[in-house]
Amino acid sequence: MRYLITAALPYANGPLHIGHIAGAYLPADIFSRYLRLRGEEVLFLCGSDEHGVAITLRAWQENTTPQAIIAKYHPLLKESLHALGISVDYYGRTSDPLHHETAQQFFLRLWEKGWGEKRSVEQFWDPQAQVFLPDRYIVGTCPYCGFEEAYGDQCERCGSMLAPTDLRNPRSRLTGATPELRPSAQYYFLLDKLQSQVEAFVRSRAWKPNVGPVIENWLRQGLAPRAITRDLPWGVPVPLPDMAGKVLYVWFEAPIGYISIAKRWALETGDPLRWEAFWKDPQTRIIHFIGKDNIVFHTLIFPAILLGVAEGYTLPHDVPANEFLNLEGRKISTSRRWTIDIDKYVAIAPQRIDELRYVLTALMPQTQDRDFTWEEFAARVNNELIATLTNLVHRVLTLIWRHGGSVEVSVPAELLEARVQAAQEIGQRIERYDFGGALGVILALAQKANKRLTDAAPWHKSPQESRPILAAYGDLLAAMGTLLEPFLPLKVAPTLRKMLGVSLFPWQRLLSSAPLVEHLQLREAPIPLVAKLTPEELHTIRSQLLPMQEEIKAPKEPSTGPIPGISIEEFQKVCLKVVTIRAAERVPKADKLLKLVVEADDGLHTVVSGVAQHYAPEDLIGQQAVWVSNLPPKTLRGVTSEGMLLFAEGEGGALVRVGPERPVPPGSPVK
Repeated sequence: MRYLITAALPYANGPLHIGHIAGAYLPADIFSRYLRLRGEEVLFLCGSDEHGVAITLRAWQENTTPQAIIAKYHPLLKESLHALGISVDYYGRTSDPLHHETAQQFFLRLWEKGWGEKRSVEQFWDPQAQVFLPDRYIVGTCPYCGFEEAYGDQCERCGSMLAPTDLRNPRSRLTGATPELRPSAQYYFLLDKLQSQVEAFVRSRAWKPNVGPVIENWLRQGLAPRAITRDLPWGVPVPLPDMAGKVLYVWFEAPIGYISIAKRWALETGDPLRWEAFWKDPQTRIIHFIGKDNIVFHTLIFPAILLGVAEGYTLPHDVPANEFLNLEGRKISTSRRWTIDIDKYVAIAPQRIDELRYVLTALMPQTQDRDFTWEEFAARVNNELIATLTNLVHRVLTLIWRHGGSVEVSVPAELLEARVQAAQEIGQRIERYDFGGALGVILALAQKANKRLTDAAPWHKSPQESRPILAAYGDLLAAMGTLLEPFLPLKVAPTLRKMLGVSLFPWQRLLSSAPLVEHLQLREAPIPLVAKLTPEELHTIRSQLLPMQEEIKAPKEPSTGPIPGISIEEFQKVCLKVVTIRAAERVPKADKLLKLVVEADDGLHTVVSGVAQHYAPEDLIGQQAVWVSNLPPKTLRGVTSEGMLLFAEGEGGALVRVGPERPVPPGSPVK
């Protein structure tokens, strides 16, 4: 089987941090390394996304040019991935003229096929800067949650998708001025006309449990035409004479970078058409590793582009998106300096790269957000990587060295079967993108072997008695040198193989019951694979990477601390009633909102509730819920909402309806 593996193209406007690595690049690397061990043909591509608002805004803020920004960060991104052992076969960039040419060809092809339309739209204009403002250049108050720093395309607090005109009190991020609406000509991609083809593609795939619902929500709402061009001075120029000064929207051209980077790779290998085997052969499996914020673009919009051009491009086999990794209980934020940047970590702790890979794999946010803490980092390094894995290897090899440095391997059926079963399960889990679970299988195998070794206690026996005990572990340790390779390829796995005098085994060998080695000969005294992480070293690393809590300006987020007390009289002002939900439907162009019609004691009322990602409308009809009835009406996306329904936040942030234990008449008071 041939595989094309891609990882999300990082913006060349800043360094990579641990959230990026756990979200996309480490899972893509583990998967690619495993496939290579399995003997598959693999092309792993990535590259810098060098266009878009993030870069132009940074250039504006630093009084420089976009070219200067990408000249600084493109090599840094490439070097950071290399330092972490991310085995990218080719790292490209979207400022490459070949990318511009490829993206423009896609635009013209869609236009020729009738999938585009020119429209006059009203956009915000900064009267001081004298420029049209892209969505991310505008901030204001979110109409749903009241967050005052919401962007013109999305609120980062409640997650609602927005249009700039949805914001209350909008202002320019460039100058702070109040923007004005002015007409501008833009081209739109008519996604709605491709919905049936996109749905057929979606139904042909099996998606991760955190990916499928997102896709279904968008399809139920219906795909809508989407602007494909924008007013920006930096980007891929629109290849039409009447669109001078406009560029292709980065959401459109960046995924095409996977194709243009493959073309550049093929050119540099001396075979210019080699890329087609990875992009136009239906036998190739294309897998995009991304974070959850890119699900829609990779599962719906990019496939729609490929379907629209109708040039035989292979659609993605899977898009195993990960959720977000938080940092010590808070969302990672580069602007607030609440982050662990990879280039800094590599500079401060170059001897601890595999340790970081180990912990980020164990904490990988595969189906829900996870949290990284330095305390857990130390615990996993010392209690798992060292106390279990390193301890097993060091105890066995130290005793072999003491008894002459060599042993004839004799594998008991118990350990041979354990190795084969572990290799099977590790492979199955990796193929399901359960990388943390696969690492856990290796840990469990080491724990089992450790217990067996402890029970046998060869250190209390003579060399003649201990030799057959130690011989039993030669096969298992040789297997570990390959089993650990996808996860810990920089130090741990190669050091183990060097000490044992073995090479990487094809994965198929690990699945065979035939012993891997017959004889072990140690040529030098064994060393611990991983050194203990002391509190002093941990403090040094953390203090240089992460400022102390009191140095961080608190973000404008809902408080999680103690709630100020209120009087019983104040609480009694809240009117709570049980209502029955009689009708439910989605609010158009709002992926998180449901319009609910509820029955109370005084008739029917309409409530807009942000639970569309947790409940299908039909699942709520006929159910009872608790209603706050005396809130003032509020208009959300053109729908007047009367009061609100109560939902509890459960495990993983899932919202759960709050209702009575058994049915009661609609309008019953809650006391």
